[in-house]
Formats: sequence, structure tokens, C-alpha cells
Amino acid sequence: MDQQTIKELFLKAYDRYADPIYRFCYLKTSNAALAEDLTQETFMRLWQRMREGVVVGNEQALLYTIARNLVIDWYRKKKEQSLDAIMEAGADFVGAGSGDILVFAETEEALGAVNQLDESSRDVLLLRFVEGYSPQEIAALLGTSANVVSVRINRAIKKVQDIIRPHE
Repeated sequence: MDQQTIKELFLKAYDRYADPIYRFCYLKTSNAALAEDLTQETFMRLWQRMREGVVVGNEQALLYTIARNLVIDWYRKKKEQSLDAIMEAGADFVGAGSGDILVFAETEEALGAVNQLDESSRDVLLLRFVEGYSPQEIAALLGTSANVVSVRINRAIKKVQDIIRPHE
């Protein structure tokens, strides 16, 4: 494959998947700057593989795999920060009103519940409800059947509900 063809294929992949990969990284890290860096690194690795002559059959699956591995590596390297260090960095815990605080609290509760799930359950929920992929598309990304994905989604939803409301 010549350089021009590689460049065109890469640019098409970037145009198509840059925003979803960024959202995926942002939801995993809750840090916009880090999500940008991880997205950039994801596409750098795709570019390197394409330049090495590796034929990429499913760009979407490869990109999500690279991004997921980069997020995992980041969490492994991440060190705990104290509340003092966070406040010194300029974090502001004041909301605009009680409505904002309620929405924030509910969102944090839901994200906290999702983060308690195992990785495969968490990933299918994010791909389904944040990225908007169908079970068939998720199955293609993960290399499994749509039925397995649907079962994982339903079980993950049930787990989140049990975590949020354990006695209902």
C-alpha cells in the first residue's frame, strides 16, 4: 500500500472514530485533557501499525482495544491524591443551586455503581448507552454474538439497579 492510500485510510478512520474514542476515554478517566492525550496516543498507535504495513480489518475494534489498554495503563500508574491536593489544584465543590447538586449527586451515584461492575459489564453499558451502539455493533467490536452482548447489558443494568437500590 502506498503512503497516500495509508494517509487517506487513516484520515477516514480519524474522522469517523476520534469523537467516540475521546468520549470513551473521558468517561473512563473523567479528565478532559487526559482523554485528549489518550485519544491522540490511540490514533498514533493506529498510524504506526498502518505505516508498518499491518492490514487493519476492523479499525473500530482495534481503536477501542488500544484506548481501553491505554486507560488501564493510566490507572495502574495513577497515584492517589489527597483532598488537600485536589483543593490546592483549584477544584471547586460549589454548585449553582440545589437542582445542580441533585443532578450531580445522582450522576455520581450512577457512575459509582457502574464503576463497581466488572470491566466487561462496564464496557457494554458505556458502548450501549453512551456511545449509542446497537448490540450487534457491540458484538462486532468485542468479537462475540449479539445475544451474549444483550445478556451482558441486561445483567449489568440489573447489577447497577441492585447497587443503587439494594433492598427493592
